[in-house]
Amino acid sequence: MTLVEQVATGLRRCIMSGFYKPGDILPTTRDLANILGVSRIVTRAAVRELTKAELINPRPSVGCVVLGSGGKLWKGNVLFVSRSNGRVYYDNVFATTLRANIAKGGWFVTTVTSTGWASGKVDTSELEMQLKQPVTLAVVLFNNPDAERVLSRSGVPFVTLGNKRTCRLKGCVGHVCYDRSAAVAEFAAAAKSAGVKCALEVGWEGFDDVACALKAVGVRTTKWNVSVSSDANMPSGVSFAVRDAFLERLNLQNKGNAWSVPDLIYFSDDYACTGALAAFGAAGVRVPEDVRVVTWANKGNEPVFAKELSRMEMDPEGDADKVAAAVLAQLEGRPGDFPPTLGPVFRRGATL
Repeated sequence: MTLVEQVATGLRRCIMSGFYKPGDILPTTRDLANILGVSRIVTRAAVRELTKAELINPRPSVGCVVLGSGGKLWKGNVLFVSRSNGRVYYDNVFATTLRANIAKGGWFVTTVTSTGWASGKVDTSELEMQLKQPVTLAVVLFNNPDAERVLSRSGVPFVTLGNKRTCRLKGCVGHVCYDRSAAVAEFAAAAKSAGVKCALEVGWEGFDDVACALKAVGVRTTKWNVSVSSDANMPSGVSFAVRDAFLERLNLQNKGNAWSVPDLIYFSDDYACTGALAAFGAAGVRVPEDVRVVTWANKGNEPVFAKELSRMEMDPEGDADKVAAAVLAQLEGRPGDFPPTLGPVFRRGATL
C-alpha cells in the first residue's frame, strides 16, 4: 500500500476496534506525522480519506472528531496468532469457531500468521507489525513459543494454547493444554476387555503414546510409520499412501509370506484410517471380524465406514466454545476460568 493507504488503514482500525471511540479527538496531522515518521502531506490525505468514509468530522478549533456512524462499534481488538498450518482440520474449525464466538461478543478479531522456515527460525515480523496497532488481548494458537516471547516483551496480555502444561511468561493471562493422551487409559482398558493380545499402531508423522498404555494392560504393540511423499497432495496423500502400503502387505500375506494381521490396529491419523479401510475392502479383510480398528478422529470429520468406528474423538467446535467463554470473561473482567486441558474422549463403536 502507499503511505497514505497505510496511515488511513491504521486509523480506520483504531476507530473500528474501539481504540478511538465516538466523540474522541484524533491526534493532529502534525502529531500523527511526527509519531509515524511521515510528512504532513501523507497524514492530511489520510484524514481526507476517513472524512469521505464518514468516520471522522474535522471541526475548526476542535480537531478530527470520531463519529458514531451507525455501523458496528467494537469493544476492542483481539489478535489471533496462528502458524502456517492450513491443512489441519481441528485447528481450522477450532479457530473459526473461536473467532465467531468472540466477534459475536462484540470484539473485533484480527489474525496474523507466523511462518516457520526450514532452518527452524520462525518469522514473527507480521506479528510485530500488528502490535503497533491497538490490541486488547492476543490469543496464541497451537504451540508458538516464538510468538509468545514477542508478546511477552510487547506488554500486550495474551492467552496461549498448546501441548505444554503451563505458560509462565510475563503477560500470559491464561493457558489451555491440549492433551492427546487424555483417553488412552480408557482405550487400553477397552482393548483388554475385548481380548486383544497384540496391536499395531499406524501413523505418518509421529505417534500418540498408546503403546505404553497397551503394554500396561498386557497388549504387545508395534509401530508402523508409513512413508508419505513430500510431493503428495495433503491430506488425501496420507490416505493413498496408507492404502497402498496395506495393499502391499496384504498381497504378501495372500502369497504365504510373513505379515499377519494383528488383533487390533490403531490409527493415529484419521486420513490414514480412511486409506486402510479402502485397502481392507479391496482385499476382503473384514472389520471387526478379521481385525479390530480404533482411529483418531475429529467430530464432524470421522472416516466413513459401514459400522460405527471406535475412536479417540476430538471436538473442535465444543472445545472452541469452552475457550471462547473464558476469553470473553477475561476481556470483560468477569469471573471465568480457562479449561486446564482439552483432549479426546474414547468412543467405543462396533469395531472394537
